[in-house]
Amino acid sequence: MAARHVVLGIGLCVSMAACRAPPRSSEPSTHEPPPAARTDAGHPPEAPLTWVSVPASDARLQYTGRRYSSEAGVVFSHPGVTIRARFWGDAVRMRLNDFGLGDETTTNYFNVSIDDGPPARLEVRSNQSTYALATGLSVGLHTVEIVKRTETLVGPSELVALEVHGELREPPPRPGLRMELVGDSISCGYGNEVSLIPESSSWTAPVFTSKNENPTRAYGWLTARRLGAELVTVCYSGHGVYRNLDMSTTELLPALYELAVPGRPAAWDFASYAPDVIVLNMGTNDVFAGGGTREFLPDETAFKTAYRKFLSRLRELYPSARIVCTLGSMTDGYKEQERNGTVSSVHAGEWVTGLVAERNQAGDDRVYRHLMAAQNPEADGVGEDWHPSAATHQKMAEELTRFIQDRVLP
Repeated sequence: MAARHVVLGIGLCVSMAACRAPPRSSEPSTHEPPPAARTDAGHPPEAPLTWVSVPASDARLQYTGRRYSSEAGVVFSHPGVTIRARFWGDAVRMRLNDFGLGDETTTNYFNVSIDDGPPARLEVRSNQSTYALATGLSVGLHTVEIVKRTETLVGPSELVALEVHGELREPPPRPGLRMELVGDSISCGYGNEVSLIPESSSWTAPVFTSKNENPTRAYGWLTARRLGAELVTVCYSGHGVYRNLDMSTTELLPALYELAVPGRPAAWDFASYAPDVIVLNMGTNDVFAGGGTREFLPDETAFKTAYRKFLSRLRELYPSARIVCTLGSMTDGYKEQERNGTVSSVHAGEWVTGLVAERNQAGDDRVYRHLMAAQNPEADGVGEDWHPSAATHQKMAEELTRFIQDRVLP
C-alpha cells in the first residue's frame, strides 16, 4: 500500500491509501527484451514528473453549474458548482481568484475530494492565489473534484488554472440524467452544518456563517445522487418569486435565472445545459416578507402572475423537461394576520397547486406538484436562522426522490 495525502491550503493533510495493481504473471519471451517496468496503474514509466498548468478554459476540465469565461479564467458563484478533472501524477493544486470579503459571512469554502474519497473543506481568501489540493499521492491515475460550498451572497470565485504534477487526462463520464434546482436559502444548504434543538418558540437560533453552508448535505444534492443525476443549482438566499425577504422587487429568482452569475452581466447560455428534471422550491421569502408592514400578507395576484410567467419561460426553454413545483420545508405557504379582531389568511402553497393544475389543464402534463412536509425542529433540530438541519434535508431528499421516481420519471 502506498500512502497518499490530501492537502488543503497549508498544513492540512488527510492520509489515505492507494492500492497497487497485482504484477503481471506472464514471463517475457526469450526472443524479446523484458517489458518495461510499470507503475501502480499499469502505465509505463516516463520522464520525471513536472508541474503542468492547465488553464481554466481547457475542455478537459469538467464543469457542472452556472459560470462564464473571463479574461483570467472561469467565474462562478452558485453553491454546488463543481469542477472535476482526471490526471496522471502524484499531486494537484489550484490557482483561484476569490472575491469574498473574508469575514464570518463572506469567506468562501470548497469541498475537495480525491478519487471519490471523503471531502475536505478548503477555505479560500482574496489575498491567496494558489491552493494545494493533494500531494504525496501514489503515481497513477487520479480524479479530483472541487465543489463550491458557499452561495453568491458570500462572493464569486474565478478559477484561473488547475496545476498537476504529471499530466491531465480526459475527464470522467457524466451521469446520464440531468437535474436542475431553483430556489432560495433552503436549496443553497444555508446553515445546515449546524443542528440545534430549540429551547422554546422564542429561542434565538444562531445566525448565518458561511462555513456552515454545505449544498452537498442539502436535499437537492442528496436527491440527485439517489437518482444518479447531475445537479445544477440556481439559488439565492432571501430572494423570492415576486418579492424578496427585504421587500425589494429587484433580482427576483426568475430574473436571476437568466444570468450565469448573479450581479454580473453575463447571460447564461441555456443551450449548454438542458435539464431533464427541474425542481422549483420558491415562495418561502414571498411568504415570510412583510413583517411590520401593510403588505404583511403576500399578494395572490402578484405571486401567481410572476410564478405563471416563470413556468411559461421554463417551458419555452425546455419543451421536454419535467418540472416539479414544491414549497418547504420552513413553511407550506400558509400565513395569517389579525387586525382589529379580524383574522385574514393566505396560502401560497395552494396557489402553487392551482398553477400546476392550470398548466395540466392546458395540456402540459409534465408539470407536477410535490407537497413538502414541514420541518420538525423538536425532532430534527434546526440550522442557522431556523433553516433546515442536515437531518431535515435527508428527509426532504427521501420524499422528493420517491416522488420523482414514482410520479415524474418515465
